[in-house]
Amino acid sequence: MASGSPVSPILLFTAAVAFVLVLCLYGLGIALTPAHGLLLAWFALITLALHLWQEPAMRRDPKGFARRFMAGLSIKMLLSLLVAVVLLLRAPKPERLVIGVAFAGLYLAYLAFSAARLTGQARKLPRP
Repeated sequence: MASGSPVSPILLFTAAVAFVLVLCLYGLGIALTPAHGLLLAWFALITLALHLWQEPAMRRDPKGFARRFMAGLSIKMLLSLLVAVVLLLRAPKPERLVIGVAFAGLYLAYLAFSAARLTGQARKLPRP
């Protein structure tokens, strides 16, 4: 699995995170909105795109991978903040707090997923 495609793990993680999000919202008596779906889709797609860009570099050029990893973190953070601002400005006032908290939780969850996957793959690389 270390050298495999990141598509399946990211889709499985997204399904698990979606389940947890729905459970949390249901437990709080809050309806799932299209904004929550957009956030899930955004984080799944940006994470997949970055992994497809970063993982081949890990095998070819570990030093180049470090640059890609740091660039990926920056790109993900800045673009995600832009998505959050747009969603929050377009959301009705009563939903803004819930969307903001969901954004923060999803951002941290996908950040942890990426760090864990990339660290696990780096450990399985052959040592020179």
